[in-house]
Amino acid sequence: MKMHLLVIADHLHYDAGLTSRQSYIDQFVQQIERSGQEVVITYFAPMALATISEVLHRVPLRRYDLIILQIANRHLRDSRLALHPTRSKQLTEYLTVAKLNLLSWLRGIRPLREVRKNLLLMFKTLRYHRQRVILLTPFPHREPVSGWLRRKGSKLIKNEGRHWGFRVFDVQALIDSGEEYFIPGDRERLNAISHELIGRRLYDFYRTEPSITTGSLKQDS
Repeated sequence: MKMHLLVIADHLHYDAGLTSRQSYIDQFVQQIERSGQEVVITYFAPMALATISEVLHRVPLRRYDLIILQIANRHLRDSRLALHPTRSKQLTEYLTVAKLNLLSWLRGIRPLREVRKNLLLMFKTLRYHRQRVILLTPFPHREPVSGWLRRKGSKLIKNEGRHWGFRVFDVQALIDSGEEYFIPGDRERLNAISHELIGRRLYDFYRTEPSITTGSLKQDS
């Protein structure tokens, strides 16, 4: 019997710098295949948060046995980040983090507000399929501003996801912003070891974590 898997994730699930079959999704699928089950994968890698809800409305959700959704990596990052920052640039990054902490208490942060808004739209579409959905929190990031946004985004996704009755796999509880988790010289892209770790633990989570539902589930109309 075939397992039909829908993956909606941004570009970081197939990072440049990884060879074939090294991404965390590949690692996850390999674990399933070792159990003797064939997996048919449908990928979507939306360029913007707003397009994910559109994708969810277009695809036949009830066809899939499992839906993996990881969003906001691309959105929760500082677009001005430097790959090899100077000392003055590093100081500016830490000062920006301090400013963001203050603003988050006063009026919130626009990227996080946008993530929450789009999450709610996705959850409304997925709510009758939530027993077959796993949400992943964003990847960690070594750049201070982007790392701060990813941590706040992870907390947001965990809180909102669990409130709506979705299973949430917390990537940042598994790996952090340590240099050993990233491709050498890169502050954003995870290395093959990190992807393998995520894929294997995601498989364990899928096999052992019961689906969480709130209220009665309804069939597709």
